[in-house]
Amino acid sequence: MKAKFRTGQVVYVDASVRNGMFPGERYFRVSVDPPIAGYVLSDHVSQNAIRGVVVDIVENGALVALPGELSRNNIVRVPLSMLNSAR
Repeated sequence: MKAKFRTGQVVYVDASVRNGMFPGERYFRVSVDPPIAGYVLSDHVSQNAIRGVVVDIVENGALVALPGELSRNNIVRVPLSMLNSAR
């Protein structure tokens, strides 16, 4: 059974993660529609996921605040299937 998520909860969003341009930085891409990409500090990454905070629960997903420099707004709509409880 999938965990239930709530506002304010720290979660990890599945992402493609690789090294960034600087030491201690990681580049990530989240496959949502439209896709989002950005750079975060290494301590915001766990395996292939980016740490975020649930801002709101919406139909079939959640609005998650992601850290770092993103290609667009830092609040991203993410399907619940792409979220994991804090690791």
